[in-house]
Amino acid sequence: MTGENAGNEQARAILYIGFGRYGEALSLIEGRQDLDAILLRAIAFDQAGRLFEALDCCSAALAIAPLDPDAWFIQGRALFHFSEYEQAVRSFEQALRLDPGYVEAQYLLGNALYALGRLPEAIESYRAVIARDPLRPKALYNCGVALADLGRFDEALRMYDLAIERSGGMPALFTNRGVCLAALDRLPEAIEAFTMAVEIDPRDHAAWHNRGIAHARLGQDEAARYCFSRCRALNDRSGSPGMQG
Repeated sequence: MTGENAGNEQARAILYIGFGRYGEALSLIEGRQDLDAILLRAIAFDQAGRLFEALDCCSAALAIAPLDPDAWFIQGRALFHFSEYEQAVRSFEQALRLDPGYVEAQYLLGNALYALGRLPEAIESYRAVIARDPLRPKALYNCGVALADLGRFDEALRMYDLAIERSGGMPALFTNRGVCLAALDRLPEAIEAFTMAVEIDPRDHAAWHNRGIAHARLGQDEAARYCFSRCRALNDRSGSPGMQG
């Protein structure tokens, strides 16, 4: 196969992966043993949930190129999806040692550290992402979640406000913003945040629930009952907003 044909197949495989057509992507690069093809197979297997095969590809890639940061990153991501967070941390850290500017590795390192309960380290990792890529709302959001988990509500609120400013807002941002405001006893502002969340997504169970609590704390019983009734009508199908992937 000529280099041009291999490049065309690789471009098509990347396109298929982007559309979730993993089988077609894999068939295009089947049998190729060059590093790019092996890493593409690892990505396709990972995103298809075939994690053992993804990790086998990562091992093959690292045997060829042990100093390739992409190989370490892709391995870390597969390990993260396998809930092997300690090993994922080590892979992401190695990717960052090889390429200190690898923003996506820094971001997923934060997620892995958060999953391990290492919240101060996760916050440090998210802050490193934000320093390099200030327009990444997921890093701002996840940093806010970790800060709030530590009871640092003022700092978390600043993160959520920046994420809203830079992303246009998603319901979870307003819900979590409201939780922070309520924790700071800024209940009218909390109600405004929860109201914004349910205006964006009327199925946001957590926003209805927390808005009801805020109304109850202010003695606004009728409004609280209404919110709790909306919450019950959702049959508890929505959980509290958590980390973004």
